[in-house]
Amino acid sequence: MSKRTPDMEDDNYTIADMSGVRDARQPLWAPRSTRGAKTMAPEPLQSDFAEELQSPEERLMVILGVLRGALSIGMVYIVVFGLVIAAMVLLWT
Repeated sequence: MSKRTPDMEDDNYTIADMSGVRDARQPLWAPRSTRGAKTMAPEPLQSDFAEELQSPEERLMVILGVLRGALSIGMVYIVVFGLVIAAMVLLWT
């Protein structure tokens, strides 16, 4: 952490809004204080890619492609962990 010097200026940007975080000393069953909390609905995310997927076939292909990628990554992890476990069993027995 850097030390704050008098010549540093605040740029008034909020990095993280911590108004909704409860105090660590406050018990979980205690009611929350809503004094400083701002309750605004988040804006929905708009994607340019979503406009291109008009037909159900295109959406299905994208979903299946993402599923295939996720399953492939999962299988790589399973194979690597299996090899590590097999190596440990061979070394320690």
